[in-house]
Amino acid sequence: MRKLLLALLIAAWASTPVVAQGTHDARFPFMAWDYVDKPQILQSMRDAGITSVAFVPAKMLETCGRLNLHCILFDSRLSGSDWTKPFDGDQFRKNLPVVLKEIGNPKGLYGIHIKDEPPERDFAELAKAVAAVKELAPGKWPYINLFPGKGAKYDQYLENFAQVSHPTALSYDRYSLYEPNGSGTLDNLFWENLAQVRSAALKHKLPFWNIVLSSPHWAYRELSPADLRIQVWSSLAYGVNGISYYKFISKELPILGADDLGNWRGGPLDQFEQKTPTWDWLRDLNREIQNIAPVFQSLRTDDVYHIGGEIPAENHGPSETSLVKSMPKGEVVVGDFTAKDGTRYALIVNKSLTHSIHCNPEYTSKPISVSYVSARTGKVTPYNPKYFWLAPGQGVLLQLGK
Repeated sequence: MRKLLLALLIAAWASTPVVAQGTHDARFPFMAWDYVDKPQILQSMRDAGITSVAFVPAKMLETCGRLNLHCILFDSRLSGSDWTKPFDGDQFRKNLPVVLKEIGNPKGLYGIHIKDEPPERDFAELAKAVAAVKELAPGKWPYINLFPGKGAKYDQYLENFAQVSHPTALSYDRYSLYEPNGSGTLDNLFWENLAQVRSAALKHKLPFWNIVLSSPHWAYRELSPADLRIQVWSSLAYGVNGISYYKFISKELPILGADDLGNWRGGPLDQFEQKTPTWDWLRDLNREIQNIAPVFQSLRTDDVYHIGGEIPAENHGPSETSLVKSMPKGEVVVGDFTAKDGTRYALIVNKSLTHSIHCNPEYTSKPISVSYVSARTGKVTPYNPKYFWLAPGQGVLLQLGK
């Protein structure tokens, strides 16, 4: 029965549709969650490894296409000018043909912004907008980003959104890097929401995106390279289809009536739109993920589990079918994957934000051989556990020989 269930889950994930049809882009999707109306900022994003941008006005779409950036169009006639107000699906449907006629069919158009963090009262109205995009701009992403949440209430929020709004993807945000948390790990809500959105995505055969924190504000702590690594590598372990960075520029969002939060800092670009050390960290991390992307994006997610320490809610530890059963030292999260030819892969992430760990996993069933997909070269290389360590927040994709 367990094997049958696993097979069904794999089949469901294998049939997951892509977000935007016709792009034929082999890159792993990295989105800068920000409004951009300056070509030099788009260039900086592209140079840091960003592949898509949310959000841009119509006048920037040509530049996006030239830079090979996939962009989410923002137009206040569609999304409104205040994100706190109830969404008007009829107004969106009325204005969409006008907007599409104005912009034509630019190369950079990837999707159309509809709503950020909608309450459930908006779901029926959002469905009208999603249907309009599917009809009038087929293959483009009707972009909606969801709230984070907790427990059964959040499961129901995700379920209602999928059933009522009929989205083409699930996107959400959860920032869990708080100043008061001195444990050297992420807050457990990060893991809980990842598990819940992954489960909803599998159930409804939808790709899912995670928006991670790249510019502190409010009570979020100053970021380190480990903070970026753990958010991105862990999302990959859960089988995520795209990563968004919030935000790229350390200043207020100049659309949707968004407030200036007062203490933006440490993003890839500072408040004066100059590069910070975070820009370099993010560029190098994106390079690493792109190097493993040709292998990673061909895999199907089977399971994800935590080894060592506390098991977060909505998650579980290894089972008798898990590829990895233990790690002699350290706390890790492991994603199990399968390639089309049946080859198994394990993506192991060091959960510590302060300490490196010796990555010498013990397997449930000893593989004939073990290789790793190098994040530096992209090559599949024999794995020597005697010398392989994971930096804080770092991951490694292992290929297990049959």
